[in-house]
Amino acid sequence: MLKINPLPFVVAVLLIFFTGVMPAQDMSAYYTVMHPEDFAIDWTSFYETNNKRTAEVRAEFPHYLDLAYGTDPKQRLDLYLPEGKFSKAPVFLFLHGGGFREGDKAHYGSIAAPFVKNGALTAIASYRLTGRGFHYPDQSEDVKNAIKWLFENAEKYGGNPEAIYVGGHSAGAILSADIGVDRAWLPAMGMPKEILKGIVPVSGPYDVRERGRPGELYAYAPTPELRERASPILHIKDPVPSALIAVGSEERYQESSMAFTSELKAAGVDAHYLLLNGEDHKDTALSLADEKSELFKQTLRMISSSK
Repeated sequence: MLKINPLPFVVAVLLIFFTGVMPAQDMSAYYTVMHPEDFAIDWTSFYETNNKRTAEVRAEFPHYLDLAYGTDPKQRLDLYLPEGKFSKAPVFLFLHGGGFREGDKAHYGSIAAPFVKNGALTAIASYRLTGRGFHYPDQSEDVKNAIKWLFENAEKYGGNPEAIYVGGHSAGAILSADIGVDRAWLPAMGMPKEILKGIVPVSGPYDVRERGRPGELYAYAPTPELRERASPILHIKDPVPSALIAVGSEERYQESSMAFTSELKAAGVDAHYLLLNGEDHKDTALSLADEKSELFKQTLRMISSSK
């Protein structure tokens, strides 16, 4: 007879009973959690804080969890709704970071709070990770399919399928840039290219040919040919009309962010570069969740143009 360890289930039940909070994605096997000595930032604390904030957001706002945009367990998104009656709300899709090897939508519900407060339907998506053998363009294809799901389903939740914006942090920044520099994939998947209004990449490198740590970018795009294809700055052909590229002053991605902004402007995009003073890689991941942050204010300004 198959024996199942009941402990995880018991812990989860007790957690729900005593706190009223569903347990978030298990982070115990994440590289940053298992090897804290490799990082200047305390990522364990980061995930724990975000899990708590996500639980608070879920207790406050209407939401739907684990909506499938594909067959893989990671091809899921959480949808957060403004309170009250609304229709034709702009749609904001957020993509998490984690070096393409870790992370999950379950940690980032906090991102939705200021957006739904200001009338935007907000989706937080997971995507397939490198640890299970998925590499570029798998993650990018996941984002495209998440957008297709939103295009086909947003209206029934009160969203505007013709006003979709995509933002992401770190690895998610690369993905949001990748799907935004050439909109040819939208008609190829049966969608008008005009539905994708803007992108908000935060804290990412946009040319991945020259860098990569073991387990991260070189796992995401394992060969030189794939790294060339996976570099959004090299493939700006038919980009989105609007872009906000943000980076912290304490990060190393400033040069890449400025170069990407310049190239987008040269292609006719209404592109803006935002330096987040005093912020490191952890801080910038939280800025979109802060209604008072300049990053959120400028993102909201972009999204509000669709109302």
